[in-house]
Amino acid sequence: MLSLTMGGGEEIYVKGGWNGDLMGILRPIHRGIFEFNGYDVLEPFTVFGPARMSDEERKAELARFDTRLKGIFNESKIDVGEY
Repeated sequence: MLSLTMGGGEEIYVKGGWNGDLMGILRPIHRGIFEFNGYDVLEPFTVFGPARMSDEERKAELARFDTRLKGIFNESKIDVGEY
């Protein structure tokens, strides 16, 4: 599982957005590194714009990450797709 923070908002990491589809950006890592080496790929953990968040919002994201890690062994792998 990749854990990522992005400086911009979620709306710029979609198909047609300023930076493009995030899953498309991550495909070379998911497919070319993780799957190639025999790892199952999990949905990435993402936080958009943490520098613009309040302390309470950042704490909520840390709690969300904590919850995600506690349940990580119960997650199903994602379909990365082909190039």
